[in-house]
Amino acid sequence: MLTERTIFSLCEVLPNATLQVRLSDQIVDGEVVKASTFRRYVLPPGSDLTGQPEQVVAIANAIWTPEAISAYQASLKPITQ
Repeated sequence: MLTERTIFSLCEVLPNATLQVRLSDQIVDGEVVKASTFRRYVLPPGSDLTGQPEQVVAIANAIWTPEAISAYQASLKPITQ
């Protein structure tokens, strides 16, 4: 019987402390993976971590110090008209 599942695959820390998360969407027959695709998203420092994989939360809590969050926010350019 074919089923779909999404599993946490990877979390990369970018130089500006942004996290890039990769998930694997899989179609499986029992435990045999029949097809797989990846999708990614990014989390800027200070993002809400509700619903994130526990590994992502652990990494964010380790690197998103108040200083890292402030440095990231300071690096953003203000939008001017």
